[in-house]
This record gives sequence, C-alpha cells and structure tokens, in this order.
Amino acid sequence: MIGILPTPVYDAIADHLRQSGRRAHRNWEVTRAHEDSLTGAAFSDFHTQRTRRVDVEGQKWRWRVRARKFGSGGRGSEEKRTGADGIVEVEVRHFATGHIDRKALLVQAKKEWSGKDSNLFDQVRKMEGIAPGCSAAIDYTERGYQGIDGREVLSAEGDRRRLSDTGIVPLGDFLADRFLLCKVGCRGLYYDPRRHLLIIPPQSDRPDALTFMIPERMRIEIEEIMP
Repeated sequence: MIGILPTPVYDAIADHLRQSGRRAHRNWEVTRAHEDSLTGAAFSDFHTQRTRRVDVEGQKWRWRVRARKFGSGGRGSEEKRTGADGIVEVEVRHFATGHIDRKALLVQAKKEWSGKDSNLFDQVRKMEGIAPGCSAAIDYTERGYQGIDGREVLSAEGDRRRLSDTGIVPLGDFLADRFLLCKVGCRGLYYDPRRHLLIIPPQSDRPDALTFMIPERMRIEIEEIMP
C-alpha cells in the first residue's frame, strides 16, 4: 500500500503474489467444473503455511496470506445482489499507534471468458455501485489466471475483445502491481464475516455497510511488531 508499507515489506509480499499466481492454474483440471471451486483453489494457492518476517532499519514486520471459505454461493446467495463471489483484503496493523489500515477488492470469477458477457457486465456494475474502483474480474483458463480491473470491464461493455492488452494482467501481477499499489481496490473497505457485513468507506449518499455472504476470502495480514 502506497505510503504505508516499507519497500522491503512490499517487495517480499509482491514476490510471493507473483510466484503464487504463476502456478495457481496447476489445479485447473480438478477444479474447472465450477467457477466457485476455481476461486477457492486459486486463493488457497496464495496461502502461506507460516508467518514471514522482514526487518527494515530496526523495524520488525511480519506478514502472511490466509484463504478462507464462508459459504457456497449457491441459490439464495447474496452474489446475485452484489455481483461479488469473493473478496481480496489487505490489513496493516501498526505497533506504534495501534492504527489499522484496510483495503479490499471485490472479485467476480469467469471461466474462459470470450466475447461479450452481459451477465459479467451486470455483476461488475453491481460491485462498482458499492464503491467505485473496488472490483475486478478473474478469468480462469488452462493457460493461466488473469485479473481485469472492473472499470475496464465496464468500459468494454463486458466484451473481452474490446479490452486492451495492458488491461489483462496475470493474476499474481495484478494483485502485486495494481492491488497492493492502490491502482485498484478501495481503502476502508473490508468484510466482517461474523456479522456478514461488508464495511464501506463513508459516502454521503450510501450506507456504511451492506449485509451479505461472501463465499471466498483471501486476506493479506501485515503487522509492524515490537522491536
């Protein structure tokens, strides 16, 4: 996150995201039957088995990536209303002040997206209605997984053929270079799974939270710790 993370901490997390993204499609043959399965499997590939540590000029930081499944996303799920079938979060806790910085990205999965997809367009439109710039589509193929900024999906009216080459980014690079660097995603947006609430940054004409179930979550947890 720009202005919040020391460069060595960002570099360590970004490298993990890029490497994990490059191998995420290895489970394609097993999980390809359902987009929900693909999202859960992809998020699990970014999961870290242990907490990582980074020392920066006397400051000590630790971080990890966790994946969690909350629900099925089946009939009656809130995906139909919000357009989201997953969320990617980053949370930074500061030892000196106790302050917590949060941001999140709502995602909608598509499998082998080609041509014009009016359903995807509608789903992304719903997500962007929650908070501008907060959404992305993830396109799953056997060749690899890719992230696309939701605003570019809307500009292309859901037609993949109208996307620029620079608008389609390998998923790990998308998370490292666009999400962490705050080119996509929304600061102050996060999910409270206990209350099934999506907390939204204050806006004069919108509620501060929405109640719904998000099936899949991947969260990057970063903490500045005592020297």
